[in-house]
Amino acid sequence: MYCPSSILTRENSRAKYLSVGWLVLALLMSASALPARANDALAARARDVLAAHCAPCRDVGDIAAAPDLAAITRDPMLVRPGNPDGSPAYTELLRRFGGSGPNASADDLGALRGWIESLPDEAATCPAATFVPRERIEAELAHVAATVKKPVAAFRILSLAHLDLGCATPALLAEWRQMLQLVLAAVAGITHPVPTHALDAQGHNLAFDIQDLGWDAARWRAIIGIKTQIRRIPGPLIVRADQLVAQILRGEFGTALAGPSGPVPTHLADSHIMQENDREIARAILAPITPPDKVERNAELILQLTRTHLAPVNLPRVAAELGMDPVVLANALEPSASGERHLLRRLIYGTVLRNDLEDAWPLLARLLKVTPPERAIPLIPLDAARPPVTATTPIDLTLYPDLPRYSSGDAIEITVRSNVDCNLTVISIDAGGYGTVIFPNDFVPSNRIGAHLSVTLPGPGARYRFRVKDRGRERFVALCTRGEGLVDGIRHDFERQRFQELGPYAAFLDASLRRPPHVPDPERKEDTPPAPTYVPQSQIWRTGIVIEVR
Repeated sequence: MYCPSSILTRENSRAKYLSVGWLVLALLMSASALPARANDALAARARDVLAAHCAPCRDVGDIAAAPDLAAITRDPMLVRPGNPDGSPAYTELLRRFGGSGPNASADDLGALRGWIESLPDEAATCPAATFVPRERIEAELAHVAATVKKPVAAFRILSLAHLDLGCATPALLAEWRQMLQLVLAAVAGITHPVPTHALDAQGHNLAFDIQDLGWDAARWRAIIGIKTQIRRIPGPLIVRADQLVAQILRGEFGTALAGPSGPVPTHLADSHIMQENDREIARAILAPITPPDKVERNAELILQLTRTHLAPVNLPRVAAELGMDPVVLANALEPSASGERHLLRRLIYGTVLRNDLEDAWPLLARLLKVTPPERAIPLIPLDAARPPVTATTPIDLTLYPDLPRYSSGDAIEITVRSNVDCNLTVISIDAGGYGTVIFPNDFVPSNRIGAHLSVTLPGPGARYRFRVKDRGRERFVALCTRGEGLVDGIRHDFERQRFQELGPYAAFLDASLRRPPHVPDPERKEDTPPAPTYVPQSQIWRTGIVIEVR
């Protein structure tokens, strides 16, 4: 790691600072790339760990089968390729087990971390994904309408093309289609599944006649949660199937079925988490029209699609919903992602909340010159009151840089935001795996940050700058804790290093996980300094991003 400014003595580093006016932290970026695919043995080990300890991982893809690593990798609420510290499947296990005990050991966590690190960016998408242009869908709909001798205006289309980014098995697609036919019938109050017409070879786009259900355009708009318009307009022709299911389950129809107790209150940030109340509503929707032996399975499918729609989304998911290639979308967004358009950078480097994305469709449509999905009434208003903060409130961290793309020598700023007051640590990990703590540092030794306040590193007027040096991938990790103590065993020595070096980060973290818990010494003398207090992994919340330097 080439970082001369961080290994100078205090006196020499002060002189260096005074002579140039600011400090450059040049982090070495290796040109070597991560392997194209994970090692089979490492992947098998990761699958075993996830199967044993990650319940949500068993609800992804074909939910009747064992955990599917490919489907898990495409779910940003579980795994973000190349970015273990931003992958909830890893960080949740790290907090739950901390590398000790008979459950997930340090070796298990290390294997899972190594597998996620080895995943290439393209693992977040499906290589078999194909998108049918809207023009072809509309042309096929006209052909279907002519064949059945009905007007085109009577038809609406449910799209499955974006679900699981095109990698759903034919069997699962067939189950989704059957479930949608039952849900439409249940809402319409009829006793037989609603017939649909496939508009493409994969059966991703399904047309049905709303008049057969006794609906007009206004009723259709109400069902999918779109506000009534003064003008007489037919409503959206193509609707995402998961949006429809989520709106039926969590909207007015589901609320009516929930009875006097009403729906379970849910805050925007965790609106994708399915509750038992949701399951009961799904069963109630299906019961009048579904064979008893099929109710439970179809209820699971309803919950799966609702979770898919309400969960925070990443760039591949947005590309799929727009029918675009993710690389094309990323390239199109980069020129507009600087300045005040924080959402675009958050989308490029991580995830954004579903409501934020729905509000951003007009912006994306203008930038990309595409027809966006119809904006539905939010199932959870953006201005909904935040739940009260307690000692058990999860710490939710947002982390993103100031530019959508970096070249060698560029200065870089990192923005971090937390939902609660906490003690922040930010670590830079170069492509060679070496870690350096960039916050706190000798210039800003206090690391307490306030809730819902954006912290920029370096901050305004800071006497130092960060620069990326060579091409490659660099990761940034943010950690926050409520209490004081050593986080991951990090000991700052600002007398020697203005920015604390950690060495090989994987080895550093592994050693931290293997450290036995601190036990107070009852025989310690009063004049003896107490042993350092380590923050337990269960009290450390973290996230991470990956930056490509070109």
